[in-house]
Amino acid sequence: MPDTRPATPRPEDPPLARELTQLLKRYEKSQREDPFANPIQHLALELSRRLADGKLGYRDIEELIGHLTIEGFSHRAARLGRYLGETGPEANDATLRALFQRLAQDEKGNPVPFAAFRRRVESEAFGAVFTAHPTFNLSGALMADLAVLAVGRNPDGTKLTEDARAALLARAAAVEHRPDEDLSLAREHALSLDAIANARAALGRAWGILLDVARDAYPEDWRSLTPRLVTLASWVGYDLDGRSDIRWTDTLHKRLLVQAAQLDHYLSEVRAIRSGVPRGAADLLETLDLLESRVALAIAQIRDEVAAFAVADPGSAAGREQIRVISQRIHAGQALRLTESASLIAIVDRALERTDYPDLSRRFCLLRAELATHGLGAAHTHVRINATQVHNAIRKAVGMVSDPNDPRYRQSYLDRLNALLDAVEPVTVNFGSLLSERTSVKRLFMLLAQMLKYNDRSAPIRFLIAESESALTCLTALYYARLFGVDGMVDISPLFETEKALENGSRIIEQLLENPHYRDYVRRRGRVCVQTGYSDAGRYLGQTPAGASIERLRLRLIRVIAKAGLPDVQLLIFDTHGESIGRGCHPGGIADRLSYVDPPATRAFMASQGVGFKQEVSFQGGDGYLYFTHPDMAYAVVTRILEHILAEVEDTQDGKVADDPFYDEASYIREFFTTVKEFQVRLMESRDYGVLLQALGPNLLFPSGSRATKRQHEDPSELDHAMPTQLRAIPHNAILMQLGLMANSVGGAGAAIAKDPERFRELYAASPRFRQLLGIITYGASASNPAAMKSYIDALDPGAWITRAAATGDREQADRMVALSGHLEPMPVWERQSRVFRALHKDFILLREGLESIAEQSPHVDAASRDALAVLHAVRLALIQEIFLLAMRIPEFSSRHNLTLKQVIARVLHLDVLPAVTSLEEIFPLTEDTIAVADFGEAATYRSDESQNYQFENERIFRPMRQLYGLVRRVSAAVVHRSGFFG
Repeated sequence: MPDTRPATPRPEDPPLARELTQLLKRYEKSQREDPFANPIQHLALELSRRLADGKLGYRDIEELIGHLTIEGFSHRAARLGRYLGETGPEANDATLRALFQRLAQDEKGNPVPFAAFRRRVESEAFGAVFTAHPTFNLSGALMADLAVLAVGRNPDGTKLTEDARAALLARAAAVEHRPDEDLSLAREHALSLDAIANARAALGRAWGILLDVARDAYPEDWRSLTPRLVTLASWVGYDLDGRSDIRWTDTLHKRLLVQAAQLDHYLSEVRAIRSGVPRGAADLLETLDLLESRVALAIAQIRDEVAAFAVADPGSAAGREQIRVISQRIHAGQALRLTESASLIAIVDRALERTDYPDLSRRFCLLRAELATHGLGAAHTHVRINATQVHNAIRKAVGMVSDPNDPRYRQSYLDRLNALLDAVEPVTVNFGSLLSERTSVKRLFMLLAQMLKYNDRSAPIRFLIAESESALTCLTALYYARLFGVDGMVDISPLFETEKALENGSRIIEQLLENPHYRDYVRRRGRVCVQTGYSDAGRYLGQTPAGASIERLRLRLIRVIAKAGLPDVQLLIFDTHGESIGRGCHPGGIADRLSYVDPPATRAFMASQGVGFKQEVSFQGGDGYLYFTHPDMAYAVVTRILEHILAEVEDTQDGKVADDPFYDEASYIREFFTTVKEFQVRLMESRDYGVLLQALGPNLLFPSGSRATKRQHEDPSELDHAMPTQLRAIPHNAILMQLGLMANSVGGAGAAIAKDPERFRELYAASPRFRQLLGIITYGASASNPAAMKSYIDALDPGAWITRAAATGDREQADRMVALSGHLEPMPVWERQSRVFRALHKDFILLREGLESIAEQSPHVDAASRDALAVLHAVRLALIQEIFLLAMRIPEFSSRHNLTLKQVIARVLHLDVLPAVTSLEEIFPLTEDTIAVADFGEAATYRSDESQNYQFENERIFRPMRQLYGLVRRVSAAVVHRSGFFG
């Protein structure tokens, strides 16, 4: 739809920014005559020369970065506004009203029966899941400012005036664009609660419109409606996959905070309703008094427990005593605890019977809808653990001596596990059981038992198992769910994210449904749950092959569910993808984002097969929460979601998936994506690619999440053994973006197109689904610049430094360049990066040729942003080279500090600057030793070498290195703004 918002004014370009852009254009033009020239290297060299000549200072570079950052910030806001579509709340009201009115009518415009309308709006069709993936690249305050800039309105709905916009940009320009300093799990959780609150309010507004439509269409029945189309969930604080730093008390504490937030909301809603009740309505006021007192008591109980579990450390004796005391109090008050929403819903229903006022009835219906959908928490609970942890828990019980899929033992393991399931009897646990249990899976199931017992048993809990590749994994989880008595409220969900799992996932589900224990379990639960992982699948297979593989898995799962003969069992697919193209987020807009993971063709195929369905997607970390930072943005997202799930789907004929050649050209599609996949697999198996990713990349970025980042390499000898798999998907993607070539999104596509360019163009023109999948590639290609990646690689080329030294008139500076070359010479980093770059560059050339006729038709980065990115790369390259040359001025020092000069320089050449400088500041302290100048009764003119002042080294070498490295990371923030996402 057209974007009617006023454009965010572009900040005035300072002379230096304009000049550098003009120089870049000139250097790019000269490259056509000299193919060996690199425009970004050339521009960086020009900056370095001006710094050396004194024509530019570090302050000038800092101001330039500040300008480019705020310009990128404005651009990111404009892109965000376009991405969301219509953000005006009144316009979205009208969209939803028309959508719900169509839902209440048949094809001829006649009212549909109330039972059919009710069945549709009371069925869960979509879930938004908030996760704590490390994509926090802005502070909470900057996220709020970015959102206001994107929609052009303040959170209270008032229009953002030109003066207010200018003040906002000035405020944003005055601060460093980086995540919050206190980026702890607690901070991430607080930000997630803010996002969830805005999502909840957006749903409430949407359901209010739905009820208004229902009141007009069904005046006698509308008050019985409880809309539940969309649910909210969170795993922030509950995701234990790969995290040993989250204790069970932390998980419980975060869950209690979620419950406390929702109960506070319920209490404020009840009091707001009560304020509008006429004084004469004594029966209604009495009912509301009962509801208010019930919620207030629950809040008081929860607050005590929040305080206790916030500080209780299960690893200490004092902490265990605190847990014992609060546990006794919780158990003693169990009879008065509020542990389910049904009792509150009953009171709301009673209140509805006691009023005829339409507005009051509407508010009661909305409150009932929240209670029914969310239960006692602001969001449903998703916990996650790894399949290996599940296998370790059951290993002894089934005699496991090898992989669960080992064909020599697989059936024996399953037989023993089935025997356990035949005989299992539920056990009871208390909080002491959690303290004494050492097995993570058992402890987690015990915690779920306690949550359901004491906190909320009205909302289901999802039990996600990462890296699932075997039916035994889910059956083991079912065994423990039964053992701890939670199988009636816990939905077990395998996560299929590896190539093997994506290929075999439907067979695993089929095996599970053939198992009588699991079949009975899903029949009672009413759903089969599956999770897919776009991030990791894209990391190993390439993003577009991953998208195609996941869609094929969906189609196979539909057939499995239809064949299983379980008409009342819903298929639930939770697609975990992020906000970047490298993690499965389509760059075209929210509507494309939704249909990319949940294609209309598969929805139509489900309907034709009679399979009930619920789609869930993730909103990951800071980038994901950004959509819900502003009330109008949250409402826009909810509107797009409802448009997606309530859209009419075309009927399919004779088992055909869709009238799209993408689903008919099986051979070509398979060969195309196999070519891309094989390219990506070779990359991920290449140690050279590991060196490329980790030589500089991890240290270009600010920490973006609470997960502890282990330093991958202390020196180049360790870097030599780097593997791409050492990096998780998000830093992997983020590093590629910072290096200037989004290899995991575009790599291999050039070779795939080049196999049959004509057929590619024909299918691209004819197939909406193929064009949509290729949107990831076209955007990634437009945001990539091989010259940037080559520039970073060549910064570690010893030969290049010797060549530069020969052309440098300053003898001291030339000597430093030669010395730098000497440090780089023994390191194989440049050769290895160059080897993998050649493969990437060759494929990118093929890709650029293949996309030449279609690139501007698809999602892409605009030309101004491409220029800005190139300038940013040149600026950062110049800064990195300055740091390297400053390192050549570090004085020799004794190795008694357990660190050698060679090791310090190796760290700097890895951009591990802050630890290196910290060590140097300890070795060469700025402050003189006060013992030597103290009053000992007589004067002393001697000063020990240990007590001399190293002011020159600190002020002229170490402090500038620290400051320049800060600027390097600030450039990274500007690159994120121009690209539109992190990692």
